[in-house]
Amino acid sequence: MAHILTFSEADALTCDPFDGDFGDLGTRRVSDTMITVAEPPRCHTCGGTLTPGTRCRHLVEQTGSEEDGDEPETIKRTEYRFCQHCCSAMARDAKDGGDRLGSRIARMVQNRERSHG
Repeated sequence: MAHILTFSEADALTCDPFDGDFGDLGTRRVSDTMITVAEPPRCHTCGGTLTPGTRCRHLVEQTGSEEDGDEPETIKRTEYRFCQHCCSAMARDAKDGGDRLGSRIARMVQNRERSHG
């Protein structure tokens, strides 16, 4: 059985996982909710496999819209999932202004560089 972390889902949702990124202008969030993982996708932040039966954050963003006069084929939807460990880091960061999520990202980048170096 998976070890389930306890964290405030509301606090995790207040944290912007892309704060400081300079992405596409015009991107809007379509959905940003906590879900129970059914299949084991990868975490967008740490790259780890999510454990089925645990709670994770599911964020859907969309670039372009029919309201803007865009053709339906120019609309791009991107889905992100964040594991319970990264959600816990987000919730704690939201409370005290820490950078636990940034630390998780830095470790992931270092691990990737080592494995490909």
